[in-house]
Amino acid sequence: MATNKVFIGYEYDNDKAAKDRLLGWDANKEFDFSSYDQSFGIAVDSPGAAAIKQELAARIGDASYFLYIVGKESFRSGWVAWEVRKAVELKKKLVAVKTDSIYNSPPVLQSAGASWSTMFNFDSIKQAIDRV
Repeated sequence: MATNKVFIGYEYDNDKAAKDRLLGWDANKEFDFSSYDQSFGIAVDSPGAAAIKQELAARIGDASYFLYIVGKESFRSGWVAWEVRKAVELKKKLVAVKTDSIYNSPPVLQSAGASWSTMFNFDSIKQAIDRV
């Protein structure tokens, strides 16, 4: 049974395939991954975001690690900043991985002290988790 509970943050509309690939790599269930598997569909600062934030906070709070998959558009997302700030507030171990090294890193991840995976493959991500 996995003892490493990892919440995966990602931009659903662009990076769901990367999240699914990560789950597939963990065939031996070394990690207990969870995520919020639907598009938010609203802005992070909109009145309707409160229920989503409550659900995300509970899921992040239940994990030991917060892993963010940085894709092409992640740096533009207000949700990324909110999720990372929530993970920091809840004292989660932060890990980040880019799906491609040329993508811009969200500023909040750069300043949060995340452990970075240098490549988007399971061994590199596992090493980043182990370093935290």
